[in-house]
Amino acid sequence: MNSEAALQRSVSRLGDRVIGVVEGFGEFTLLAVRTVRASTRPRFPWRTTFQQFEVIAVRSTPIVALTALFTGMVLALQTAFALSRFGAKPYVGSIVGLAIVRELGPVLAALMVGGRVGAGIASELGSMAV
Repeated sequence: MNSEAALQRSVSRLGDRVIGVVEGFGEFTLLAVRTVRASTRPRFPWRTTFQQFEVIAVRSTPIVALTALFTGMVLALQTAFALSRFGAKPYVGSIVGLAIVRELGPVLAALMVGGRVGAGIASELGSMAV
């Protein structure tokens, strides 16, 4: 009897997992269908959308580039200091380039764009309230 109860519990847990996966996929599918429907409506605000793309992405490029530049300089200095003890100074450029492109670049870009855009949206909402 004990083994039957354990089997029933494990089958029940498996069923719950399968139902959870199917529900998640269904919710994703509904979201995708609603998104496609909304984007294909005749009155989709393309002009406003592209203006927001410009405000968010294009105008954030200088601050992201400046942040990457100074982070790269500091990282190069610290890496060169650490690698000089082992005679591996020729590898500083490769290490810094890979670190910026793979790890630090996306994180710092997201932080800078998020901060800049968040502040812009907050000031825009503040001016609307006035």
